Amino acid sequence: MTDQSEALISCAKRLFPLAALYLGSLSGGRAAVTETIAAVRKRSPESWESDVLPRLLRTCQTRAAERNTPDFPDDAELAALLPVLKLPPGSRCSLALSLCDIPPEEAAAARGITPETLVQNTEKAIRQLKFTRGGEAPDTETLREALRHLPWHDSDTEALLAAAAIPEGDAPAEQDAAPIAGEIRKITKQEQGSGRTVSVPLWGMLAGLAGILLIFGILLYFAARNPRPAPMQDPPAHADFEPEEIRRYQDYLTLPEAQQKAAEYAKQPEKSLVFLSTKLKPAEQPPRYEIVLYVPDGQQYEYALDAKTGALISDRTVKAEPIQHIETWIPAEKMRQSALHCTGLTDVLFLKEKLSTGGDAGSYKYELLDGEGVVYAMEFDAVTGMLMKYSAESPAPEQLGNIIPSERAKQLALVRAGNPDPDKVIFTKVKQDGNVYLIAFTLDDGTQYLMELNAVTGSINTVDVSPVSADISGAIGMIEAAKRAESLAGLMKTQPIEFTKAKIERSNGAYVYELEFETEAFEYEASVNTVTGAMIKYRAIAK
Repeated sequence: MTDQSEALISCAKRLFPLAALYLGSLSGGRAAVTETIAAVRKRSPESWESDVLPRLLRTCQTRAAERNTPDFPDDAELAALLPVLKLPPGSRCSLALSLCDIPPEEAAAARGITPETLVQNTEKAIRQLKFTRGGEAPDTETLREALRHLPWHDSDTEALLAAAAIPEGDAPAEQDAAPIAGEIRKITKQEQGSGRTVSVPLWGMLAGLAGILLIFGILLYFAARNPRPAPMQDPPAHADFEPEEIRRYQDYLTLPEAQQKAAEYAKQPEKSLVFLSTKLKPAEQPPRYEIVLYVPDGQQYEYALDAKTGALISDRTVKAEPIQHIETWIPAEKMRQSALHCTGLTDVLFLKEKLSTGGDAGSYKYELLDGEGVVYAMEFDAVTGMLMKYSAESPAPEQLGNIIPSERAKQLALVRAGNPDPDKVIFTKVKQDGNVYLIAFTLDDGTQYLMELNAVTGSINTVDVSPVSADISGAIGMIEAAKRAESLAGLMKTQPIEFTKAKIERSNGAYVYELEFETEAFEYEASVNTVTGAMIKYRAIAK
């Protein structure tokens, strides 16, 4: 085995525990690591090792579920990790970076934050872990030891080397591969006209057969949904749209037509133009396309075009930073077809096409509208074409009679938090957004909750808990601090008061209750010492 192969395997084994813990899945972790290393090595053969970690974190971020069903084996050596898998993805990521002994500077740079922020995030994850375990949780060394038992198999190594396309001369020699892969049965066949025999691993033939069956199944699926699929070209300029939602826009330019108009205004060779962003804004007056295009000579053109006529509404030219590796990206026209086919529909309207160029990685982001008003959002890797994100969001119901009252939503949120005394709770946010309630509240001890509820069923979608890290053994309590602030403001109990902030923070070496609340006429800010109850800061601002 060559040094290059060993470097790939070593990198994969180092990062696999991180990906597995972040995603809450062994199979997902293996896939993320393998695909990331292969993609980065293809893009940057000489510097791939320094690019792997940030790319892996981005990959995991797109695939991490808020709540997951772990596929970790029922193994006593891995039992300590199970509570970690119940944490939110961001907390799992911060904790995993710490447990995998990745240098803080490298980990922070990969996440795009400072080392200090990374430490704070890790401490928060540990507090959350302790809170979910009733104050008791495995120490970090126990968790590190458990991570070392996550299984990386010989078959994972084979898949990694195959995905990374290691040349034959760089693959493990047969005598080296035997102890790695075990007894691999092979079959031979005679090549016609050559007299040579070719050894083919049985697992390779099975994998190829599985791939063929998968492709065949996908073709059947789309054929069933769309008996006459659209040809591989841009959607027609003005098709006879039957769906009601799209019919409203049938006299608009299509996205490709709008881009063609912008290219004409730019007066640049069409082949040299890169469309960074094209967005349809039907709510503007007049409805318009906002287009940003880039020319490799360092110019960026920004246009607003009338969505119906293509007439120029406004334009601007600015200097632009060069975009790296864009020559390796899949053409936008082809990616547009991938986005269209993801919906399984032909009658859709492209609302947005955007090229994301952050770092060395690039991606295409799309938003499409169908005839039922469903908005499809998706993101593709710009080099491999891999689908990284996908969502289909139905429009909010026009009739909101089934929406539960806000007071009922607050009651359900308290039930999920363990039924604390309502008189010992300060709500800082109760917001309805379509079929969702966002509810935030703080308990008397300073513990903060942020919940997302289904506004129709009342079921809890997500819960984020921020336990208190301060020593509050002698504290007066959040409720008492709020009463003192309200008294200083001269507010009556019957007067409507809405709190927007209630948390414990550190100020000048002491812990204080930070409070913000408002009435119809004023906004108030107050800081109260947690132990003495002294008013540290108070301010009233007329609205």
